[in-house]
Amino acid sequence: MDDAFAVFGGVYPEGERPALTRQRAAWGRASARPLAGLTVLDATPLFRNTLLKHACLLATGAEVWVGYGRAMPHDPAVAARLGAFGLRVPDAARLARGFDVVLDCAGAFADVSARLGYAELTRSGAARYAGCAKPVALTDAGRVKLFETALGTGDGLVRGLRHFGVGELRGRVAVVFGCGKVGRGILFRLAREGARCFVVDPSGARPPRGAERAEAPGALLRRADVVVTATGVRGAAAPYAADLLAGQAVLANMGVEDEFGPGVPAARVLNAKAPLNFALGEPTRMRYIDPTFALHNLAALRLAQGALAPGPNVPAAADEAAILAALPGALLAELEAFEAAQE
Repeated sequence: MDDAFAVFGGVYPEGERPALTRQRAAWGRASARPLAGLTVLDATPLFRNTLLKHACLLATGAEVWVGYGRAMPHDPAVAARLGAFGLRVPDAARLARGFDVVLDCAGAFADVSARLGYAELTRSGAARYAGCAKPVALTDAGRVKLFETALGTGDGLVRGLRHFGVGELRGRVAVVFGCGKVGRGILFRLAREGARCFVVDPSGARPPRGAERAEAPGALLRRADVVVTATGVRGAAAPYAADLLAGQAVLANMGVEDEFGPGVPAARVLNAKAPLNFALGEPTRMRYIDPTFALHNLAALRLAQGALAPGPNVPAAADEAAILAALPGALLAELEAFEAAQE
């Protein structure tokens, strides 16, 4: 059986994956193996760096199944190698039998039985577990997830723009739909790249430092250089379709839904309206997703220990602190800079 840490050790040096490295070392000891005999279904979007997350789960002694067939973003080349890493893919009959723990994403497997409970990776998926009688760990409810949703997504946007040939952003006018964690992370990164940033957000949320509220969105969209949707709401930018088509802006969606709506052709949006960063072999870089992977995995242990109450549970402060303690100072400083920009 291949070891993802050995296979990709050169691709992801230890400084890029400190939380997972510590987790695997702790769980892989013969005296540990805290999930031995349990079955775990993991629905994390499947890309090369996800295999290191799975390697940590395998180190617990668990039988690990990978669910990526329910519209979960995935790299087919990685999916083809799962068996070599000791991972299994469930068919309909196996899903019907259920698992001990389901580590879900976007609520895709909320209908699958989990004897001990669930851990949901995203805020959008949390709604599917609102009335769940089993314990549900909400990974997105803590500070650790900011590395992925804010810093990682902003970085992924910029890498995605470069992937499609969009060059220098300094001095360019960028309009972002959405002022939640993802939108704020994108604004933070665009501002650092030197763009002049504007926000369209019907909630009236105060823009972060380095961004302005778009007072006349239609006119602004006609002269913008880059427009990014990051609301998580289908058709959020649809009322401005005519303005978007009248302008020359590069259009990019960073949400799972089609946020531009039917009035804007898919061919007019980078990556045909799919999330821009998912055009990359690594949608979120290892350094940003390592803490989230570790926290999502840790939820499986807490469920097995019976440490969580029925219904939704936010991450324990001690668990987040332990993960943060493993991270390099430069990464923590980047998070602190992002947080300061929100004040």
